[in-house]
Amino acid sequence: MPQLKTFAGTRRTRDPLDTLERIGRRLGEYGITRLADVTDLDVIGIPVVMAVRPLATTLSVSQGKGATLTHARVSAAMEAVELWHAEHAVPKAELEGVAAAELDLPYAVTDLEQVDGSLITDRIRLDWITAELLTGGETLVPRESVHIGMTGTAWRGHHLSSSSNGLASGNTVEEATVHALYEQIERDCTAALALRPVGERVIVDPESVTDPHCADLIRRVRAAGGRLEIADASLARWRGVACFTCHLWMPDMGATFGGAGAHASPAIALSRAITEAAQSRLTFIAGTRDDLDPRVYRGGTARPPKAEPATTPWSDPADADALADTDTAEMNRLVALITTATGTAPMRVDLTRPDAGEDFAVVKTVSPGLAFLSRHELPRPE
Repeated sequence: MPQLKTFAGTRRTRDPLDTLERIGRRLGEYGITRLADVTDLDVIGIPVVMAVRPLATTLSVSQGKGATLTHARVSAAMEAVELWHAEHAVPKAELEGVAAAELDLPYAVTDLEQVDGSLITDRIRLDWITAELLTGGETLVPRESVHIGMTGTAWRGHHLSSSSNGLASGNTVEEATVHALYEQIERDCTAALALRPVGERVIVDPESVTDPHCADLIRRVRAAGGRLEIADASLARWRGVACFTCHLWMPDMGATFGGAGAHASPAIALSRAITEAAQSRLTFIAGTRDDLDPRVYRGGTARPPKAEPATTPWSDPADADALADTDTAEMNRLVALITTATGTAPMRVDLTRPDAGEDFAVVKTVSPGLAFLSRHELPRPE
């Protein structure tokens, strides 16, 4: 069983350079025409890369970030590969036009991720595919909860959300599953943070951060004239999982940019939040993504977040039991946490194509009962 290794800002079973070599020779199979280093379009210097898929049926440009340019290239490529699989590799429906009330499901269909104003009930007729219960056994999930893309001709009701939440890739199926579950826990935490007034949030003093990698990221932002607001979004029910949000302000643009991260290692969680905020800013600077809000470009500059005293210094209370040695052990711990928190075991649909071999894996996890806000709505009300 592969052992997890720690790299700057991440833990993986394989060196990122090895992963890049494996996926790099297969980019064309997934419609990726280029990986473009856009880091120097900004003044911060945190590596950001975009992956371009001109024939995508969702987003034609994906972004990746990381501690090094290699990390960012891997991140961008794998995000584009994930989206391709969610568009093209989802199994055909095994049952068509069947209501949840007619099935023996271990969860309520109304607990699945939904669009705003959803009309879903257990009487709505849906198409279904098989998913693996991560505590053992199989069940059915709506295909609509796994497949994304805009090429279908069939009418879709105003029901379930077809998002990339829980869509993840990795060097192994277990590694991809861990990444997917952390993402869903992160978004459950940020959804709860949205309900907490800004003045009641636990704000971390950036100057108190002692992790060398995170401290360097903060230094780069400060040196470029930026400000960071770091909030601890961790929830008690996710024992041994740290979650942070980060809002980045620079005096040259009409918005603040947010990022979030969750991990058993607080340093990795914080690194993900900071690098994602920098990535979000560069996404707007590059201007190439399909879903950008044009209001960001319309005159004026954003005011920095209101000055608030840091309520807590940085600490790195990493739970030794939480930092598992293998992906399987880490996955099992997260599965147990989610099952306890929601009363329902998370489910997984393995989207990996047979010809992927041992190069990589792509999964979509479905976790009924977890909250979700769109990444573009990362809450920091002014």
